Amino acid sequence: MLLSGTKLLHLKSDSFLIRENTVANDLFFLHKGMVRSFYTKDHREINTEFFPENNFLTALTSFLTGEKTNLSFQCLEESEMVVIPKTLLEALLIQDQKWHILFNQILRNEFIKKCRRESSFLLHDSNERYLHFLEQFPRSEERIPLFHIASYLGMSPETLSRIRSKKLKQIDLSQVNKI
Repeated sequence: MLLSGTKLLHLKSDSFLIRENTVANDLFFLHKGMVRSFYTKDHREINTEFFPENNFLTALTSFLTGEKTNLSFQCLEESEMVVIPKTLLEALLIQDQKWHILFNQILRNEFIKKCRRESSFLLHDSNERYLHFLEQFPRSEERIPLFHIASYLGMSPETLSRIRSKKLKQIDLSQVNKI
Protein backbone atom coordinates (compact mmCIF):
# COMPACT_ATOMS: atom_id res chain seq x y z
CA MET A 1 0.00 0.00 0.00
CA LEU A 2 2.84 2.39 0.84
CA LEU A 3 4.70 1.73 -2.42
CA SER A 4 1.59 2.08 -4.56
CA GLY A 5 0.66 5.44 -3.00
CA THR A 6 4.03 7.20 -3.00
CA LYS A 7 6.05 8.74 -5.78
CA LEU A 8 9.67 9.66 -6.27
CA LEU A 9 10.32 13.36 -6.81
CA HIS A 10 13.49 14.83 -8.34
CA LEU A 11 14.06 18.55 -7.81
CA LYS A 12 16.84 20.85 -8.98
CA SER A 13 18.76 23.12 -6.66
CA ASP A 14 16.75 26.24 -5.71
CA SER A 15 13.42 24.49 -6.43
CA PHE A 16 10.63 24.96 -3.92
CA LEU A 17 9.11 21.94 -2.25
CA ILE A 18 6.57 23.86 -0.14
CA ARG A 19 5.72 27.54 -0.48
CA GLU A 20 4.35 29.84 2.21
CA ASN A 21 0.57 30.40 2.19
CA THR A 22 -0.09 26.83 1.01
CA VAL A 23 -1.29 23.77 2.89
CA ALA A 24 1.26 20.98 3.35
CA ASN A 25 -0.56 17.83 2.24
CA ASP A 26 2.53 15.65 1.87
CA LEU A 27 5.24 14.21 4.07
CA PHE A 28 8.61 13.83 2.34
CA PHE A 29 11.48 11.47 2.94
CA LEU A 30 14.66 13.05 1.60
CA HIS A 31 16.77 10.35 -0.01
CA LYS A 32 19.40 12.64 -1.54
CA GLY A 33 20.18 16.34 -1.26
CA MET A 34 19.72 19.19 1.22
CA VAL A 35 16.59 21.24 1.93
CA ARG A 36 16.11 24.34 4.06
CA SER A 37 12.96 25.74 5.65
CA PHE A 38 12.53 29.46 6.19
CA TYR A 39 10.16 32.31 6.97
CA THR A 40 10.06 35.52 4.95
CA LYS A 41 9.68 38.75 6.90
CA ASP A 42 10.14 42.24 5.49
CA HIS A 43 11.67 40.73 2.32
CA ARG A 44 14.26 38.92 4.47
CA GLU A 45 14.56 35.14 4.71
CA ILE A 46 14.99 33.63 8.18
CA ASN A 47 16.16 30.02 8.06
CA THR A 48 14.56 27.69 10.59
CA GLU A 49 15.97 24.28 9.74
CA PHE A 50 18.18 22.30 7.38
CA PHE A 51 17.32 18.79 6.29
CA PRO A 52 20.11 16.59 4.93
CA GLU A 53 19.38 13.22 3.34
CA ASN A 54 17.67 10.46 5.31
CA ASN A 55 15.25 12.82 7.04
CA PHE A 56 11.50 13.25 6.96
CA LEU A 57 10.29 16.78 6.38
CA THR A 58 7.17 18.84 5.91
CA ALA A 59 5.59 21.99 7.25
CA LEU A 60 4.45 19.98 10.25
CA THR A 61 1.91 22.38 11.77
CA SER A 62 0.20 22.78 8.40
CA PHE A 63 0.37 19.04 7.76
CA LEU A 64 -1.30 18.30 11.10
CA THR A 65 -3.90 21.09 11.11
CA GLY A 66 -4.70 21.59 7.43
CA GLU A 67 -3.98 25.31 7.80
CA LYS A 68 -1.76 27.33 5.46
CA THR A 69 1.89 27.44 6.44
CA ASN A 70 4.09 30.49 6.86
CA LEU A 71 7.15 28.40 5.99
CA SER A 72 8.80 27.75 2.64
CA PHE A 73 10.96 24.72 1.88
CA GLN A 74 13.65 25.05 -0.80
CA CYS A 75 16.25 22.62 -2.13
CA LEU A 76 19.83 23.77 -1.58
CA GLU A 77 21.10 20.95 -3.78
CA GLU A 78 19.66 18.70 -6.43
CA SER A 79 17.36 16.52 -4.36
CA GLU A 80 15.53 13.23 -4.58
CA MET A 81 12.69 12.37 -2.23
CA VAL A 82 9.76 10.08 -1.64
CA VAL A 83 6.41 11.88 -1.45
CA ILE A 84 3.94 10.39 1.04
CA PRO A 85 0.48 11.99 0.72
CA LYS A 86 -1.30 12.75 3.99
CA THR A 87 -4.29 10.70 2.87
CA LEU A 88 -2.03 7.65 2.40
CA LEU A 89 -0.41 8.14 5.79
CA GLU A 90 -3.84 8.43 7.45
CA ALA A 91 -4.96 5.20 5.74
CA LEU A 92 -1.79 3.41 6.87
CA LEU A 93 -2.32 4.62 10.46
CA ILE A 94 -5.84 3.15 10.43
CA GLN A 95 -4.72 -0.09 8.79
CA ASP A 96 -1.84 -1.05 11.08
CA GLN A 97 -0.62 0.16 14.48
CA LYS A 98 3.01 -0.23 13.37
CA TRP A 99 2.68 2.96 11.31
CA HIS A 100 1.92 4.82 14.55
CA ILE A 101 5.38 3.89 15.82
CA LEU A 102 7.03 5.46 12.75
CA PHE A 103 4.85 8.58 12.80
CA ASN A 104 5.34 9.05 16.54
CA GLN A 105 9.12 8.79 16.02
CA ILE A 106 8.95 11.49 13.32
CA LEU A 107 6.94 13.75 15.65
CA ARG A 108 9.28 13.02 18.55
CA ASN A 109 12.37 13.89 16.50
CA GLU A 110 10.85 17.16 15.31
CA PHE A 111 9.82 18.12 18.85
CA ILE A 112 13.31 17.41 20.20
CA LYS A 113 14.93 19.45 17.39
CA LYS A 114 12.64 22.42 18.12
CA CYS A 115 13.32 22.27 21.88
CA ARG A 116 17.08 22.06 21.38
CA ARG A 117 17.04 24.97 18.92
CA GLU A 118 15.02 27.10 21.34
CA SER A 119 17.29 26.34 24.28
CA SER A 120 20.35 27.04 22.12
CA PHE A 121 19.12 30.59 21.47
CA LEU A 122 18.31 31.11 25.13
CA LEU A 123 21.41 29.56 26.70
CA HIS A 124 24.30 29.85 24.25
CA ASP A 125 26.25 32.68 22.70
CA SER A 126 26.80 32.92 18.94
CA ASN A 127 30.12 31.05 19.06
CA GLU A 128 28.59 28.14 20.98
CA ARG A 129 25.62 28.03 18.59
CA TYR A 130 28.02 27.85 15.64
CA LEU A 131 30.04 25.00 17.20
CA HIS A 132 26.83 23.10 17.97
CA PHE A 133 25.68 23.68 14.39
CA LEU A 134 28.89 22.10 13.07
CA GLU A 135 28.30 19.05 15.26
CA GLN A 136 24.68 18.79 14.20
CA PHE A 137 25.38 19.26 10.48
CA PRO A 138 28.79 17.80 9.57
CA ARG A 139 30.19 19.04 6.23
CA SER A 140 27.47 21.71 6.22
CA GLU A 141 29.81 24.51 5.21
CA GLU A 142 30.47 22.62 1.98
CA ARG A 143 26.77 22.25 1.28
CA ILE A 144 25.02 25.30 2.75
CA PRO A 145 25.84 28.89 1.77
CA LEU A 146 27.27 30.80 4.73
CA PHE A 147 24.58 33.50 4.62
CA HIS A 148 21.96 30.76 5.17
CA ILE A 149 23.95 29.38 8.11
CA ALA A 150 24.22 32.88 9.61
CA SER A 151 20.46 33.38 9.28
CA TYR A 152 19.80 30.01 10.93
CA LEU A 153 22.12 30.93 13.81
CA GLY A 154 20.48 34.33 14.27
CA MET A 155 23.50 36.42 13.36
CA SER A 156 24.79 38.54 10.52
CA PRO A 157 27.07 37.01 7.88
CA GLU A 158 29.82 39.33 9.15
CA THR A 159 29.52 37.95 12.70
CA LEU A 160 29.66 34.39 11.37
CA SER A 161 32.73 35.31 9.34
CA ARG A 162 34.47 36.64 12.46
CA ILE A 163 33.59 33.50 14.43
CA ARG A 164 34.86 31.25 11.63
CA SER A 165 38.06 33.29 11.31
CA LYS A 166 38.67 33.03 15.06
CA LYS A 167 38.05 29.27 14.95
CA LEU A 168 40.56 28.81 12.12
CA LYS A 169 43.21 30.75 14.04
CA GLN A 170 42.76 28.37 16.98
CA ILE A 171 43.79 25.36 14.89
CA ASP A 172 47.36 24.25 15.56
CA LEU A 173 48.71 24.12 12.00
CA SER A 174 51.64 21.96 13.10
CA GLN A 175 49.14 19.18 13.75
CA VAL A 176 47.59 19.28 10.27
CA ASN A 177 50.34 17.25 8.63
CA LYS A 178 50.02 14.55 11.30
CA ILE A 179 46.39 13.80 10.42
